[in-house]
Order: sequence, then C-alpha cells, then structure tokens
Amino acid sequence: MIIHARATLRRQQQQGLAKWARSLIAKAQARPVLQRTQAVNIETDLAVAASDLSSMRQAGLGYGPGTVIAIMGVSLVAARLTPASLSGLQGSTVLVDDFPGTTDEQAAWQASLVQGGAARTVVLTPGTDNQLLSVVRQGLDDAVTDTLTSVSFGLGQYKLRTAALPQLRKLLYLLTVTYPRATVSIDGYTDNLPVPGPGGNLQLSRLRAREVGQWLVAHGIAASRVEAFGYGDSDPLVPNTPNGQPLNRRVVVVIDPAVSA
Repeated sequence: MIIHARATLRRQQQQGLAKWARSLIAKAQARPVLQRTQAVNIETDLAVAASDLSSMRQAGLGYGPGTVIAIMGVSLVAARLTPASLSGLQGSTVLVDDFPGTTDEQAAWQASLVQGGAARTVVLTPGTDNQLLSVVRQGLDDAVTDTLTSVSFGLGQYKLRTAALPQLRKLLYLLTVTYPRATVSIDGYTDNLPVPGPGGNLQLSRLRAREVGQWLVAHGIAASRVEAFGYGDSDPLVPNTPNGQPLNRRVVVVIDPAVSA
C-alpha cells in the first residue's frame, strides 16, 4: 500500500503525482493508495497517515510491512521545520522526495521519522530522486534493508577489512538459507570528501558495492542474483562531520524476496 502525503497544491504537481501514483499502483498490483493534502503541514499529513494505518489494522486488513508513506514536494520552509512528536508510522517505509534542505536537515528528518516508528527512511534530494521508484518498489515488496555497519572503509579505500567478515557471513546465510531465491542490491556510499581520479566519489562507491558483491559470488551466491550500485556521497547516514564521515563510508544491502533471479 502507498500512503501519499503531499505538501503543496500546485496543479501541475498534482497531475504529475497522479501519473506517478498510477504507475506505482500498476507495479504494486493495484494496492490501495490513500491521498492526503495539506498546505505545508507535514506533521498533520503524517498523523493522518498513521491514523489510517491504525484503523486498517484494527479492521483486520493487516497493513504493516509493504507500506510506503511518500512525502512529495517539500518546500524549503517546510524542510527547515523537522517533523516532531510523530508516532504510529508502524514499520512503514517513509520516503521524502525532492528534498531541498541541507545535509543536517536531511539527518534531522530521518532521525525524527525513525523515532516515529518508521522501519526505513529515505530522503532523496533533487540529485538522487532517480531512486524514487526503486525505493518505493522495495518498500512495497517488503524488502529486507540493512546497513552493514561493520563493513566500513578507510578514507578513499574500498577493500574489505577483516572486521567485516562476521556481518558478511550473516548476509551470506540470509541469501543461502532464509531467502535462497531472492535477489540482492548492494548500494555503496562515500563521505563528502573529494576523491581524486576518474569518477571521484561515485566510482569509489561503486567499487565498495562491487567488493561486497564479489565476496558473495566467491562464496557461492549466483552472480545473476547480485547487483551492485554506487551513489557517491548522496543520502548520508549522518551529517558529514569529522565524526560522521566514517559512518557514511558504507554499504547498504537490500534483499528483495519478491524478485527471484
């Protein structure tokens, strides 16, 4: 199910969102779409979405995982006002698209949404909103998303460290025992420090993702089940301060049980 919280009322945007919603409905096998419109009050929209989720669960409709709350068209004013006092997002994926705010504002939104119960939060900037359909599909299919916190990298490096092995073995178990037919997407990221050479941060993030993928293939996972992508310094996990930059040099895996190789 998609619950679509909108932040603006421009007619052109509404028409674009309607087209977007129809496309997603088709992809989601006509799952219901609930739409709420407020002028700029994101908290109100999210509260309504949470209330709808609660009502459907009480009615026995069982919506939970597989729910996406998409917030579209956030204004710069709204981006600077972090949603507060949230609750009831109940394991859903919350997606904020075309976010115009700063890195710190992105991190503040993500932290607030997680505190409200979201299982996964994704804040896409104008430079990364090409990931929109992929994120929604993963949320609808109840994909398993995990940031491999022990699979971290040195500055400008992409080779795996010994400390990564326990988490890689856990991932291998999931793909061989729990989800033996599922595909896995491996997303590589960097911090915001410039990387010299061709491709820069984007190429470095691809190499990090590919390194994990090659490890899985070397340990028996069919190459046709594994995809590796690099997103450079987009979508930081935490603000890119000196303490935060090492955490942003990471990989995120998405196991999609609904898609078999």
